[in-house]
Amino acid sequence: MVGNNDSLMTTRHAFVNALSYSRPIILKVSSLMSEPNLLAAIDLGSNSFRLLIARAAGEGPSPSVRAIDSVKKSVRLAAGLDTDRWLDADSRMRGLEALSVFSNRLRAFAPQAVRAVATNTLRVARNAADFLADAQAVLGYPIEVISGQEEARLIWVGASHALADQRRRLVIDIGGGSTECILGAGSDPLMLDSIDAGCVSATVTHFGGRRADERSFERATRQIKQTFAPVARRARALGWEHAVATSGTAKALTQIARSVFGEPGLDRVALERMRQALFAASLDESPLFAQIKSDRRAVIAGGLAVMTAVFDEFALDSIDYCEAALRDGILIELWSERSGRDVREQTVERLEHRYRLDQARGRWLADTACALYDQAARAIREERLERRALLGWAARLADAGRVISEENHHRHAAYMLRNADMPGFNEAEQTALSALVLAQAGGLRKLCGMVSGELGWLSVLALRLAGLLERHARGDPSPPPLPALFFKQGLARIEISREWLATHPEARDALIDESARWIDQRLLAEFEVREL
Repeated sequence: MVGNNDSLMTTRHAFVNALSYSRPIILKVSSLMSEPNLLAAIDLGSNSFRLLIARAAGEGPSPSVRAIDSVKKSVRLAAGLDTDRWLDADSRMRGLEALSVFSNRLRAFAPQAVRAVATNTLRVARNAADFLADAQAVLGYPIEVISGQEEARLIWVGASHALADQRRRLVIDIGGGSTECILGAGSDPLMLDSIDAGCVSATVTHFGGRRADERSFERATRQIKQTFAPVARRARALGWEHAVATSGTAKALTQIARSVFGEPGLDRVALERMRQALFAASLDESPLFAQIKSDRRAVIAGGLAVMTAVFDEFALDSIDYCEAALRDGILIELWSERSGRDVREQTVERLEHRYRLDQARGRWLADTACALYDQAARAIREERLERRALLGWAARLADAGRVISEENHHRHAAYMLRNADMPGFNEAEQTALSALVLAQAGGLRKLCGMVSGELGWLSVLALRLAGLLERHARGDPSPPPLPALFFKQGLARIEISREWLATHPEARDALIDESARWIDQRLLAEFEVREL
């Protein structure tokens, strides 16, 4: 496997280097040109990579987001996964070539106007990190790997915004490597699930380049139904009024049902006729499947098997197609965040209520930690704002573990946040938040491999110092004076009121112990506690 990947290594690096060499220069110029209400969403899917550019307007929960340009590149990334979950060189190269096209379209976009997400295949590929490093160099923007639940939530945001009514609705999105199943009403999802079965993975697994026949199709459908069964049971227990399908497989099957059979949507009769057509002739020879593009025909057998399993397990008679899905959800949230409605903030508020946290204490910790961070972060040449936001949220959720036990509460909180359903947070952000909460107490050795970069360790120090000050000022009529913090290149200094320390001698001892802990772990060469 390593040999196969290495065979195109020289070509790939030349390709990446040629594109990434000039990209920073382009960004410096073009970010000044960007129209403020233009947004771009990029979806690195398991079948296709897609770019959607839109113009946004309005505020509140229902902004107007109007698509003005889109680009789709068939990559079939999931087909490049081997049995050990390694992405082959050819699929990686196809992905980089697609992203180079997107990069050219995005020259006039500021970084804050673009969001790129990667889904199922890059969630499971063992060499995803290598590909993503190259992909970000080519694209010129960060790429987030989002969880299946977060993907489902964003699909719901897009579909529910487009459908705009309060009916309880089931939404099914068959992608290349996974299928997202969402049930909700209005803008509120009640159930978010992601199943590892998509049109590409099903085609490769069950048909493997062979023509589908009745026996292989029945076997494929039976196995796929088993993966859907638990989710379908929960959905049937909740019930729904309207079933909707989104994305490429649903679009292609609905297109055939309408243009060939004259049906308004997709139903069981149309599915059965497509199934029989699949057995009767090869895909390229079938007049039925000539209605769809060749790249979609290549994975239609797997897509049809997944849709058949969905109809059977969810007991559907018909399903309507909805154009809006993941990319639309990304754009809506991107605009909402720029308008001051960050979904992550809403998630943190929900968790504060769920765990009955002392919000006044949490806000004080957050304000103090962020104030300490701000003083030192100015001297560090890294992206500061995202780290600062995560630090503030970690401080507010630091006490979540106390609902389980006072002892090792920081470990309980870290586990809870690492495994919680946290809408708006991607996997990297959720992992970083969990690590920060773990870092609030105890030794520092456990954080090695979890925290990196000067800003990462500065965030840890700021949170620990805020907690130390709060503990030793508890019961005081007024909060402690804010110390000055300096932190750069392995050196730290905290300047704190001598008068306050004189009345809080245990705080002085705790600060000295904290400085020794950082030096003992060789995280800092010097940590001075200076009384002023």
